[in-house]
Amino acid sequence: MNEQTEPDGHAGRTGSTGPAGPRHRADRLDGAPAGGGFEGDPRFARGWVLASPMLERLGLARARRRLVDGLSGTVVEVGAGSGATFEHYPPEVRRVVAVEPDRHLREHSRHRADRLVAASATGPSFEVVDAVAEALPVGDGEADAVVFGLVLCTVADVPAALAEARRVLAPGGQVRLLEHVRAGGLPGRVADRIAPVWGRVGGGCRPNQDTGALLAASGFDVSGLRTRPFPPVLPFMPMLSGASRPLGASAP
Repeated sequence: MNEQTEPDGHAGRTGSTGPAGPRHRADRLDGAPAGGGFEGDPRFARGWVLASPMLERLGLARARRRLVDGLSGTVVEVGAGSGATFEHYPPEVRRVVAVEPDRHLREHSRHRADRLVAASATGPSFEVVDAVAEALPVGDGEADAVVFGLVLCTVADVPAALAEARRVLAPGGQVRLLEHVRAGGLPGRVADRIAPVWGRVGGGCRPNQDTGALLAASGFDVSGLRTRPFPPVLPFMPMLSGASRPLGASAP
């Protein structure tokens, strides 16, 4: 999720350490922009955390595995939420910078990262940071992949977020997406009708966003993306998923 939240001032480091330093940093990276001036909605965070196990069993877990399958190196995960994707990263991924501005969800993702680090000496390092999609806390060309998982529907400025993804991608890097989008026909009209209320109770989520069009307008190749239904939970919001690269960029 990409709700904005005020900095919580946490600057400690937790998790196991090794020759390369801490495998889980729970603070903001030096010089990284804070998530903003909002606390986040604790009711939404609690609801999301409670609903997540059911959603994972209904298919989100498989979708998350596909989302990060084959990645390696340094990954920026935008909108880490409760950290449900963390366990699916392959061992070839060495570093995950997990951006989550909602304080309540960020605490859940930190705890999940702690557990994963404690359980495995060979998995990725996790840096759970207070930042937003429009100002990613990594340098130009530093990321091998940027992962968007159920977050762009809540981002205030999607073109700015996609420009940031493009900035931080290394040559040959890719964006991975798992995003619900507006359906066609009657389901799409239902999403249009419920959008105002849905956004208020769903952490700012826009159920009728055409994320594929926004990607294309931002200069990304959308030919490798696919839209699939996600019954029975969200019949009016199908899932857009796959890999995308900036137009003109070549695969490694």
